Amino acid sequence: MCEPISIGIAIGATTGAISSAVTGGDVLKGALMGAVMGGVTGGMGGLGAGTTASAIGSNLGSQSFFQAMNMALPATLSSQALVGFAATSLVGGIGLGMMTPEQQNYNLGATALPYGPQAYSSQHSTVTGSGGRQAAAVLASEIKQAKSLRKRQAEASESFGLGMGMAETGLQIA
Repeated sequence: MCEPISIGIAIGATTGAISSAVTGGDVLKGALMGAVMGGVTGGMGGLGAGTTASAIGSNLGSQSFFQAMNMALPATLSSQALVGFAATSLVGGIGLGMMTPEQQNYNLGATALPYGPQAYSSQHSTVTGSGGRQAAAVLASEIKQAKSLRKRQAEASESFGLGMGMAETGLQIA
């Protein structure tokens, strides 16, 4: 009774891994699920003669091929059923993998972001040369740009005329 179960596990694990690889899924997960379903199918007698798997398998190969395979198998197993089970498992696994893709990993800590982080205050000018007057001039222009930016932001928040001001601690109503 162990032969149908172990052969079902082997076929199920193989077809599960292949179908997961084809559809871009987790190969180990596909092999595990295929092995479980293959073992259940083999244990329920689905790999014997006269089953649906043997009817499908008999259409997929020549009779001389099946006769040679049947000589190596125990009497409880049918070579047509093994071929049919492998074919239906593979087609079913690929079909289900295409219809139900795996969910994306939304854990952004574990995956790379699709864009690079931007600095809050990036430098507008680059300093070239050996420094001196040029570095001082660039620093002065950066300070001037920062002050004008703060002034424009303050004017924009006061121009609403609602008696409301935005402070660093949150929304304050006057």
